[in-house]
This record gives sequence, structure tokens and C-alpha cells, in this order.
Amino acid sequence: MDLDWRQRRLIAFLSAVLGILVVAVLIVGGFRYRQHRQRMAAAAAEGTAAAAATQHTYTALSYSDGSATLSFTVDPETDRWTWADDPDFPLDDTTVTDLCQLAANLKPQQTLTPDGTMESYQLDESQVFLSLTDASGAVTTLTFGKPTTDGTSYYALKNGDESTVYIYDGAVVEKLSVPIYSMMELPVLPALTGKTLVSITFDGEVPTVLTAQRSDGGGEEEATWRSGGANVTDSPAVQGLLRELETLTLDRCVDYKPTAEAVSLCGFDTPAAQVEAVYRTEGGAEQAFTLTVGAQSLGGSGRYIRIGGDDTVYEAAADSLTNLLAIAAGGLEG
Repeated sequence: MDLDWRQRRLIAFLSAVLGILVVAVLIVGGFRYRQHRQRMAAAAAEGTAAAAATQHTYTALSYSDGSATLSFTVDPETDRWTWADDPDFPLDDTTVTDLCQLAANLKPQQTLTPDGTMESYQLDESQVFLSLTDASGAVTTLTFGKPTTDGTSYYALKNGDESTVYIYDGAVVEKLSVPIYSMMELPVLPALTGKTLVSITFDGEVPTVLTAQRSDGGGEEEATWRSGGANVTDSPAVQGLLRELETLTLDRCVDYKPTAEAVSLCGFDTPAAQVEAVYRTEGGAEQAFTLTVGAQSLGGSGRYIRIGGDDTVYEAAADSLTNLLAIAAGGLEG
């Protein structure tokens, strides 16, 4: 059906209006998106600045969960937190910086004027505290008592002043239960893969040596593995061992500087396995990685292990060492 001139004019007008509306929507959407990006950038910058400021707000920190007390100080040379009892301890200071940030932003949820004794708040003999020293040397100590009825907040005193009882969010108290070994930076293990390994030597009742052979003289290709001249590449034990070495991880630190008694209790007087893996680094240099496996951990799901010449005792999952332990105990025929 042909349109007369009035209908054509109306359609043209409506099309123009629709086009204007589309452009307007795009302009408004773009403007709002730009505002959102600006707000996000400002928030990120503010968060970064706050984190940096918090890092330098305090120079010393101590806390206790009631059973153990830990103290930390800022090393002026590295500007990083260190464990006061052992500055050489490889500290992951995330927990400490989190506590600093929580403390810097901490505001009481409620302030009470007590009408009874501190005993009713379990603040009379509490050993749960957080103490912070700022750059001027001023010390602020928060002592925590029992949780509130809902269990998410805690009663507290500030600097021992019993005239006022505060209620603070429980996030701070939760951080006070983190033990020192949970704050340890675990060592990074080398890349022990089928393409980097040169040899694997087991030192024990049944000595076993696995040697990698590559046609290109030690390049990136997968190796043929030999033991006593025999090709053992397809041995399930060998393939399982290679997978274990490639994925080996340390679960936690058990004892940083163990006593002779602790070393014995962890089974290192007569270790279950002693292994040396020679591998090539990215630069092509040969390096040796040694692993000593001790007894099962107390829970039974792990094994105590030591790496290199380090006295530290770590724990790894027992099921991640199945083939390694089997070869150590009985060789490839075990």
C-alpha cells in the first residue's frame, strides 16, 4: 500500500525522534560508565594509599590469643615486618599488616559505662590482647574479654582503662590466633620435570639410580630413563615418581629450628627416604635438590620432610610421596 505524504512525513518524524533518543541513551550511558570508572579508580587509589599508610603507621606490634604471645618489629633497612624472637625467620607479614590495617580503621560498635566488675565481661584476668606502637613511640593496647551474645563481637578495654568498656568487631580477635609457623614463607621448590631432570639417586638399603638420556644431549625433549642399563621409562613406579617430583609441595612448617630430640621424633635418625635429584635450570646449569623423608606426621596423613641442608622440618602430604617411598624401600622391584 502506498503511503501518502502525511504518513511519510510522520514516519520520518518518528524515525528522527527515535534516532535522537538512541543517541541520548548512548551519551548518558557513556557518561555514567565514565563516572563509574572514575569512582573505581579513586577507590583503588584510596585503598593503595591507605594500605601504604597503614604499613608505616606502626613500628612494633604484639598480640596474644591467651596461650602464646608473638611480637613483631619493622626492620628499618628493608621496611618489612620481622619476628622479634628471630629476625631471620622468613616471615610472610600478611597477618601483621592485616592487623595494622584493622587497628588503624577500628571503631567501637558500642561504648559502655560498666555498672559492675570487669569479671562480668571476662576482662578481669584476660590475656588476650593486641598492642601497637606507632612512629612516635605511643603504645595502644586493646585487651579483649568474652564475645557478645551473637558471638561476632568482643568486649574490650583500651589501655587498661576500666572506666569504659568497648565492643569491637571480632575480626581482630580472629587474627590473634594465627600461629607463627602459619606465617612462614615456605621455600619455592625447583621445577623437577621430565624435561629438566638429569638423574634421581636414592640412598638407602636399596640404592637406586635413575638416569635420563636425551638424544639432543640434554635439551627440552622428554627423557628415556635407565637404571642399571635397563630402560625403565615405562615403569609405573618411575612414571609415578616423576609426577610426584613435578607436583611436590610443602604443606606447612612443623619446626623451624628443631632440637635434636625433635629431629629424632620426626624420624630423621633413620629416614624413610633420602633422594637427590639433579636438574637443569632455565640457564642450563645443573643443580642438585635433596629431599629427606622422615616419619608419618601425628595426624597420619602427612610425612615430615627436610630439603637440602636446611634443618627446618616441613610436612608434605603422604599420598604425594607413595612411589618415592616405595622405590626408596625396595628399589624398582619393591
